[in-house]
Amino acid sequence: MVDQVHALKTALSLRAGSLLAFPAGAVLLAILERGWLAIGALAGAMLAVSLFERRRFGRALGIQIPSSSAAIVTGLAVRFGLLTGLFVVTLGVLALFRDTALSRALGWPDLAVIALSSGAALLANALSARLAPIRASVPGRPAPKSAPADTVILEGEIIESDPRR
Repeated sequence: MVDQVHALKTALSLRAGSLLAFPAGAVLLAILERGWLAIGALAGAMLAVSLFERRRFGRALGIQIPSSSAAIVTGLAVRFGLLTGLFVVTLGVLALFRDTALSRALGWPDLAVIALSSGAALLANALSARLAPIRASVPGRPAPKSAPADTVILEGEIIESDPRR
């Protein structure tokens, strides 16, 4: 039992670490004085990793997780905005101590940071998935009770509309 708790804690720590991979990439791009094109590419890589993980979760749970083009564009815009904000704040702090000149094109340092961030996130998520596998049915646990159409569900408790049933 202690090993399972330790494995779950490690899996959650890896998931938390994978969340920090892309913000760390944005900070590294600011330190290297790369441009906004690199932030856009980093946001695209972040979205790709997110879609990959959503599909992997869906396969593990046995459900289809739909994604529309509007959701993808919104997700890209949100990620780009968050990474740009972190990039600008980091550049602002760096500008207090040194002159900054941003790159105007994508180069190998940008691609290296993007690959490093994406690889770190995917590796942490894969290790986490191996430590704490997701199952559609948990052994030793009863299947959830389905509720009839005319019932109300409050905080997981099924309250039937006709108490005589």
